[in-house]
Amino acid sequence: MSVEPLVSVVVPVLNGERHLTECLGSVLGQSYENLEVVVADNASSDDTGDVIRSFADRRVRILPMPVEPVSLHDNWSRGLDAATGDLVKIVCHDDVLTPDCVAVQVDLLQRHPSAVLASARRRIIDDQGGVLIRARGLGSLPKPTGTRLIGGAELARACTRAGANLLGEPAGVLIRRSALPAPLFDSRWHYTIDVEFYMRSVGLANAVVDSRVLCSFRVSPHQLSASLASEQAAELKRFFAELARRYPDQVSRRDVRLGTARARLLAEARRALYQQMRVRALVARSRGRSSPTERRSTGVNDVTEELP
Repeated sequence: MSVEPLVSVVVPVLNGERHLTECLGSVLGQSYENLEVVVADNASSDDTGDVIRSFADRRVRILPMPVEPVSLHDNWSRGLDAATGDLVKIVCHDDVLTPDCVAVQVDLLQRHPSAVLASARRRIIDDQGGVLIRARGLGSLPKPTGTRLIGGAELARACTRAGANLLGEPAGVLIRRSALPAPLFDSRWHYTIDVEFYMRSVGLANAVVDSRVLCSFRVSPHQLSASLASEQAAELKRFFAELARRYPDQVSRRDVRLGTARARLLAEARRALYQQMRVRALVARSRGRSSPTERRSTGVNDVTEELP
């Protein structure tokens, strides 16, 4: 029988009292039990601390809280620095794991020893937990079998041409701690902090992608304004150019131009989705009830398959 590696789940949180109970419950409720949960509270001013302390589980380790909030880069870094597991995952305080998420991804990395990273699809939910999109992410990477081993250079080209982070948010990704880059996070990148981190972790090694939905990523109607959409598209353009420098034999100037154009279109489509969510929330409040939830939002999902 193979030895189950220790998995460190890092939960960075800032004023997350509303959704943190569900998040931590999903992490501690994993069918895979050999894990530690490292909570990095970024000087929350709400009842986040009380929520954390309500989980009387020996696997939970709470890091000392900074006097004042630090940058997102620094808070994620201090969580990963404290992790002791062979494998690591970051789960933001409002996201949710399926019960088999860790078990499935550990199995993928054990079956594919050349892979340093495993990524899955995710469900997109709204602030109330309603499902907006049942399965998103990875594009066509896993086809036709549902699981695929892919090299770093090919992955860089796929993300560039798609104009998107195909691997998705951190909750859907599990990484070998031995592959973590130094520094962990590059302060030059904000909107692309996660995918830039993934690509430096993978380097010229392999990733394994799987089409199963293993987590939920929560979106808010206030997440993206018109100005932020423009800033995000501009940063993606710089990031794709950076990938072309790192992988000159795989990522061409044409790929960068194509990805930049697609990134602009996807940012606007995502902004339209959030605007639609804001309108629904306003209508719901005017009627004196919670925001409605739908299995899918309408109008833009086909356009924003790889977003947010």
